Amino acid sequence: MAESQERLLIRIPGNLKAKLVDLAQKEHRSLNRQIEFLLDLSVRNMTRTGTEVSAAVHTERKKRRP
Repeated sequence: MAESQERLLIRIPGNLKAKLVDLAQKEHRSLNRQIEFLLDLSVRNMTRTGTEVSAAVHTERKKRRP
């Protein structure tokens, strides 16, 4: 039997949504399936490498600073 699905409402910047829509079209997926795919890939990668979310977020924030 398939795993139950949950609804999740999120807010993202418009330019990020546009990039996700373009990527989903290129990969022949719906936007929802593309986001689910990318989240799953990211979580599996972080679990496999032992990367802590807080460390990854801190690193990303440092990259964005001018």
